[in-house]
Amino acid sequence: MHDSTLAKRYASALAELATEGDRLEKVGEDLGLFLELINMTPSLSALLASPTVSKGDQHKIIDSFASNDQVEAVTGNFLRVLIDKRRMGIFSGIVASYNRMVEERSGRITIQLASAKPLNKKHEEGLATSLSSLTGKEVQLDVSTDSTLLGGVVVRVGSVMMDYSVRGHLNRLKSQMRG
Repeated sequence: MHDSTLAKRYASALAELATEGDRLEKVGEDLGLFLELINMTPSLSALLASPTVSKGDQHKIIDSFASNDQVEAVTGNFLRVLIDKRRMGIFSGIVASYNRMVEERSGRITIQLASAKPLNKKHEEGLATSLSSLTGKEVQLDVSTDSTLLGGVVVRVGSVMMDYSVRGHLNRLKSQMRG
């Protein structure tokens, strides 16, 4: 089974558990915190994903994280299951899938937008409003600059890309002229 499919299944199961306890957002915060901890300490990530390290030692690491009163019990239990099933290697994919599910359930969506030059706040707000009316969801923009664009923007909504850049327009014209 492909890692992204597996990550989606684990994320979906966790989302169901978190929904039962009305802890969807909080569990997402816990996962983000643990992912940040792993990303800051690459040796920790290797230790948790290593099949040569005993599950007991890996559980101790999870226990020290989960012992914090602010961490939900379901988060700690989920991390222990990932250790038991040797799935910590796909943890970042699980977190990404979980966050997408939380956004979907709460009527929000994150849209990636690349532009040739940085956009001012007024343009960002206008684009967010337009995209919100198109999608019917609360839009959060993830804006970046792409120096390879001549002008315009490239918008990504999930796996759908809409190229409104000058480069994209020129490529379409070139394709049309070829017939």
